[in-house]
Amino acid sequence: TDEQWYAIMDCHLTAPFRILRAAQPVIRALSKAETDSGVRKVRKVVNISSMAGVFGNVGQTNYSAAKAGIMGVTQALAKEWGRMNVTVNCVAFGLIKTRLTGSTADGATTNIDGRDIKVGVNPGLLSMMEQTIPLGRGGTPEEAAGSVYLFCIPESDYVSGQTLICSGGLTGM
Repeated sequence: TDEQWYAIMDCHLTAPFRILRAAQPVIRALSKAETDSGVRKVRKVVNISSMAGVFGNVGQTNYSAAKAGIMGVTQALAKEWGRMNVTVNCVAFGLIKTRLTGSTADGATTNIDGRDIKVGVNPGLLSMMEQTIPLGRGGTPEEAAGSVYLFCIPESDYVSGQTLICSGGLTGM
């Protein structure tokens, strides 16, 4: 529905854009002050996407479009914000084990606007997905965080405009 389309777009594309837009004047002012004083400091932005944004996914047209949009935002801001010594990169996650990607057999729900919504993945589909991952399993939240960390360390100060796929070796869907 249109409601579903816009809910996903608002959450996964519009909200990150608005956060970055709000941060830009602060970043610009800090960058100017540092440049004027002869100091060079690299700032980092790491956007979050999904393999669905890279390859698409059945039943997720809205989500795939939003996550592809985040990669476009990453590319554009890397070009626009580079002059302010800001690197802008993106991590596109595959299957990461969270409450949303657990088995539906667990009966997990989340409450959205007073409605209990079932979350999770069909157990058979979840098993099949894990079998296609070269490492044989979904990633942990800690492993997901580690991929974001790679873009935050000084060793990545000259990396910008890139999307890293964090998927246990899965390179397509």
